[in-house]
Amino acid sequence: MQGTFIALEGPDGVGKSTLAERLGELDYPTAVARLNDADAGGHGLVFVSRRQISATSSYAAGIMEQLSSVLWHSGDALDLPDAFWIGVQAAWFTAHASTVVQPLLAAGYDVIVDGWTYKFLSKLLLQGYPDTDLQAIFRRVRMPDAVVLLTADIGALYDRRQARFRPAELGMHAGYAELSRDTFIDYQQQGLDNLRLYAARHDWHTVALDPGASVDDSVTALTPVLAAARRPATSRS
Repeated sequence: MQGTFIALEGPDGVGKSTLAERLGELDYPTAVARLNDADAGGHGLVFVSRRQISATSSYAAGIMEQLSSVLWHSGDALDLPDAFWIGVQAAWFTAHASTVVQPLLAAGYDVIVDGWTYKFLSKLLLQGYPDTDLQAIFRRVRMPDAVVLLTADIGALYDRRQARFRPAELGMHAGYAELSRDTFIDYQQQGLDNLRLYAARHDWHTVALDPGASVDDSVTALTPVLAAARRPATSRS
């Protein structure tokens, strides 16, 4: 039986990557190495970064390396319109879902990613894009079977990271005259409000985190939620 695809979502700085990695029982390279081992079995929760390049298709990997460079290694600027980034993001998640996530699911592994399309879409709604247009563009992207929305006090998230945020995370694309702690709070809170709407619409789990809590405490809070989202291993063939 195919595995369960789970995503953590939430505002920038809430800890999606740290927590998803801690919650995972296997990392991506280990799981991929076991795909061709009939004795290994496809059991366990695999942490996969949303930025992971395919290790199952060299062709896809070559294209994803170029997309990755554009998305995360080209700096922040307003020279290109949002419409450009929408297309690149849709291409990335299409490739990621089909050549990174799907081979693991098909082998019976559960997969947890540190974010999917929803945070990006929640911000585009703030920038004036109709939800119907965004849904049409991303409708062929494989969406998670379960999403856990992580919430926290936005100001505390800014202070915890000691202001180390990219201009895009501070609201560069939302038209603020100057970027600051205040714009981060306003921009991220509005994005979180949109994520809450997605959560209500799609019946996501929501977990309120204490930004001052340890990673261990946050993992403890999330563990039963993840257990409920995963199919029992005994039900798989």
